[in-house]
Amino acid sequence: MHAYTPDYSQDDAWLLKPNQPVSAVDVFYIIPTEYHRGGEPPVCEMDHPQVRACAMRHLQHKASAFFPVGNVYAPMYRQANVSCLVGAAKSLRLRQAMVDGPIASIVAAFDYYMTHLNGGRPFILAGHSQGALMAKLLLESVFVRHPEYHDLLVAAYLIGFSITRSELAQDPHLRFAAGPDDTDVIISYNTEAPGVSARNITLMPDAPCINPVNWRTDAVPASSDESLGAHLVRFSPIGRLCGAADRPGYADAVVDPKRGVIVCTTANPDDFRVVGDEAGYFPAGVLHTGDIPLYYYDLRANALNRAAAWMGAHRSSAQ
Repeated sequence: MHAYTPDYSQDDAWLLKPNQPVSAVDVFYIIPTEYHRGGEPPVCEMDHPQVRACAMRHLQHKASAFFPVGNVYAPMYRQANVSCLVGAAKSLRLRQAMVDGPIASIVAAFDYYMTHLNGGRPFILAGHSQGALMAKLLLESVFVRHPEYHDLLVAAYLIGFSITRSELAQDPHLRFAAGPDDTDVIISYNTEAPGVSARNITLMPDAPCINPVNWRTDAVPASSDESLGAHLVRFSPIGRLCGAADRPGYADAVVDPKRGVIVCTTANPDDFRVVGDEAGYFPAGVLHTGDIPLYYYDLRANALNRAAAWMGAHRSSAQ
């Protein structure tokens, strides 16, 4: 597979891009792994039809939690499959595939967005799973070269992939969220059922997380009655959409500070089992596919809350 950087001046390099922005706030959203083919090649092409179709489904049913916040910019990118993501730590070939594929793509997309599309508007950076990893890499690379971007960052939602305390300590600009309305902060968590001890590939040691219902970082639990609601999506074993339903007060949440995850006791783990080529990487009880759906309306309200807090603070400073 040859290395190339996608051209984000072309509309077909984007999954979502408004013709004209209509909101005062943007959302730059990075999709999770939708390239489920094992083996070769480790990185997909930009025109991969199945990846694009699955990506649009994710945007419609999961990423849409963030859509009411503002103008949505969602790039297509040369995704790595899970075997590449997991194997890159030990394989120079796979590590180079990561650099040439998803990392180069997302850096190019974000650079194009900030240079040509952002227009000085505040923005939310968000992604799930591989998308959260790519968002984290942006914070650790592009934002280091352009610390002024933090002035416009409402918040970074790194859902379904950890950022560690040591990573946060390496950059004084990176701050983990401490409550429901601080800005220029990172929101991150992984969701599991009670009692999981098996390896979770999206979970890193010494990683903080925040409760997506009560927005606390300590172990004070939030009952399901406190949640604003889930948006649950059902798919058949071959990936066909079977239905979607809103479930008010569905998911409880508590921070497990030792494992660094959100524990949800009210979700049926069988409803969130990963199927297909990725199944072996996500043991029973890892609610990775539910990270956003379980707390869909809590995330929406929080993103709106943080955007309003950013606007309010900057109106005050301008007066």
